[in-house]
Amino acid sequence: MKQTLRKPAVDLTDLAIGIVVLGIVVSIGATILITIRDTNNSTGTAYNLSNQAAIGLAEYGNWFKIIVIVGVAAVVLSLIFMAFGKRGTTGGSY
Repeated sequence: MKQTLRKPAVDLTDLAIGIVVLGIVVSIGATILITIRDTNNSTGTAYNLSNQAAIGLAEYGNWFKIIVIVGVAAVVLSLIFMAFGKRGTTGGSY
């Protein structure tokens, strides 16, 4: 009987850590920008810059959901390709 090696499971640790770190960094940045915006006068150049950046980061919440969905889809597709990808190749048994 011939023994075959099993493929290792997909490690999702890097993806999860990346998503969490990205969320934390954007949250801290948004908090800093809103604090800067609120401490400056509404007519100053620093207010306009921090206000526009804070508005832009507020839209990031929508992108964060998309990033998570794309990450999950990538994992599902990689699992499918790992399961069915080697069947059409020649040159040995698996």
